[in-house]
Amino acid sequence: MKISDKINSKTVVLPLQSNCKYDTLQELLNHCKSLDYLTSTVKLISSLDEKEKKMSSASGRGVAYHYNTSIEVDDMIAVLGISKKGINYDAADGMLCNFILLILEPESKEQQHRQFINYFQDMINDISIKEQLLDADTKSEIEQIIINWENQISIDNEFS
Repeated sequence: MKISDKINSKTVVLPLQSNCKYDTLQELLNHCKSLDYLTSTVKLISSLDEKEKKMSSASGRGVAYHYNTSIEVDDMIAVLGISKKGINYDAADGMLCNFILLILEPESKEQQHRQFINYFQDMINDISIKEQLLDADTKSEIEQIIINWENQISIDNEFS
């Protein structure tokens, strides 16, 4: 599976309308609901909020990762929110987060997200890609940037 199999024009929120962590998380969950991945977000927002209180999802360099299991999904899903101005996630490096990735997966496959995040980090750590993603005006552009990056480094990894 490629990153673009999970993050594509359908699963990108551009631009994020929210300007704080909690609202951003709710916006991403609402997007999952609009795609019929979820029927409700109440339990997930509560669970993700509790995780956030224990440990920040901000990894630094303008990126935050939210992860949870859900009984409503049969396979891992990922939604990427992009904020051009950035959102305060209280990151250790003090940077605002421009890229917020939400991953939900079934309890039976709760390790897929780790490998996916590693591949995503490889991509987002490329300064050129990060700049292209921030400069993109449409979801289709975002999808094409990801596909081009995958083609450039010939990623064709399968998640187990």
